[in-house]
Amino acid sequence: MDARTQADWESMGMVTLEYQRRVAKELQDHFKQKKLEEADQGPFFGFLGKNETSNGSDSCKWAIFGFAAGLLTEYATGVSFVQQLKILLSNFGIIDLE
Repeated sequence: MDARTQADWESMGMVTLEYQRRVAKELQDHFKQKKLEEADQGPFFGFLGKNETSNGSDSCKWAIFGFAAGLLTEYATGVSFVQQLKILLSNFGIIDLE
């Protein structure tokens, strides 16, 4: 086995696994710190990018859309929200309510 040290490999311009791990760890720490600093700046409430990211962004929007569509359907048809869920699960074959 070669008795060279990490510094020897780096001085020769070689990239070792230890070097890659150390740099990756430093990058992770840097971006964690940067994210914490950004979270402390600016308004806390409102339609901001950081708030939408922390709230789940697209999945949250789709859940709210589904809930709103269910309420509008309840208003238009008179079928309750719970009954709509039962019909949906029955139509998809998840449970048998008949």
